Amino acid sequence: MWIGASQMTEKIDTVIVGGGQAGLSMSYHLSRLGRPHVILERARIGESWRSQRWDSLMFQFPNWAIRLAGHGYQSDDPNGFVHKDEVVKFLENYARLIQAPIRGGTRVEAVRQARSGRFIVEAADAVFETDNVVAATGSYHDPLIPSGSAELPKSIVQVHSGAYRNPKQLPPGAVLVVGGGASGVQIAEELNASGRTVYLSIGRYRRTPRTYRGRDLYWWYGALNIWDRTFEQYPDLKRGSLFIVSGLGGGRDIDLRRFAHDGITLLGRMGGISADKITFADDLEQTLRQGENWFADLRVEMDAYARAHGLDLPEQPFPKPPLDKSEASRPVLELDIADAGVTTVVWATGFRYNFDWVKLPVLGPSGEPLQRRGVSPCPGFYFLGLRRMFNLRSNLFEGVGGDAAYIANHLTANARAEKSAEAVERCAG
Repeated sequence: MWIGASQMTEKIDTVIVGGGQAGLSMSYHLSRLGRPHVILERARIGESWRSQRWDSLMFQFPNWAIRLAGHGYQSDDPNGFVHKDEVVKFLENYARLIQAPIRGGTRVEAVRQARSGRFIVEAADAVFETDNVVAATGSYHDPLIPSGSAELPKSIVQVHSGAYRNPKQLPPGAVLVVGGGASGVQIAEELNASGRTVYLSIGRYRRTPRTYRGRDLYWWYGALNIWDRTFEQYPDLKRGSLFIVSGLGGGRDIDLRRFAHDGITLLGRMGGISADKITFADDLEQTLRQGENWFADLRVEMDAYARAHGLDLPEQPFPKPPLDKSEASRPVLELDIADAGVTTVVWATGFRYNFDWVKLPVLGPSGEPLQRRGVSPCPGFYFLGLRRMFNLRSNLFEGVGGDAAYIANHLTANARAEKSAEAVERCAG
């Protein structure tokens, strides 16, 4: 339900900032514990799904994996994949189901701590005084674009993946996509299918097929407890995407060697940029092999699991399509922008955090949140929905609820604890 904004200072137990899957999950668990709260959303429910995704995006996990605390997505095809707009509808329906107290169009401008130990949350047309604040704005804030982009000719159109919508948005000509994560490879594939000449620069790769032995890889990650591995136990999980697949066409693999076979020019990690040339490292084949070796090790785990649990799953050979000979023998180390006909660069290089509205000592030197499973150094202030907050499950639909429950319980257990003078002095500044 939507609540009208007020010019008056309001007092409430908890303020949640952000109305996406994290904020709604937090609301569910606070309601379960009887904690009064409000959700402040800068625009609409699930805004990042509406305005930071390309038009054709399909949810990359099966329908059965779309669930938040207490409710799952209802579908006649649980193993299918839905369009991003269906994800927005699911979030809207979930908000109604749990009667989430959302105030849309309320952008938070600052959160401070008063000398009383309570927090002051300042929005454009409202002020809140609260004991607790949960920053549930996710991980995708400001586009992260290399500084060298300024060296490109002014005639080159530069688009971050968060602003890319479809091939028709871009001017005619070849496109260079920089970034081998989930967004970069899917955008490159779409552009190639539309008839564009596409160059794709990758810096890291992990070969992950859509299915193995008849089961979706999402299922395998759950069976092998990969989703539940914490970053403290497995620090390597912090580097690169572990799940690069597509929900298009009923779900399919992302195989970069097949991309080369289909006409996409693969490039190594991007190096320097000058006015008319871009250089790339001679590491393409090494990167591809490392990704394939990673999956080979994963296959050993999956096969062992199938044997140990007596699963009647058909064995699946995994052939490796060869790179085109010209690609393998003559990797492109320098791209002449004019000769290649490149008119657009799509930066699929990720996002940086922007918590400028948080006026508390809870951020590191690079603006990254300081937290342990969402608990910050300032008592009563929490983070939720971060991409690598606690474990791989933290940023999943079905996983964010676990972190939300943890924070709700922590918040409740400490509700009557008086904040130390030292903590108030430190956080109030």
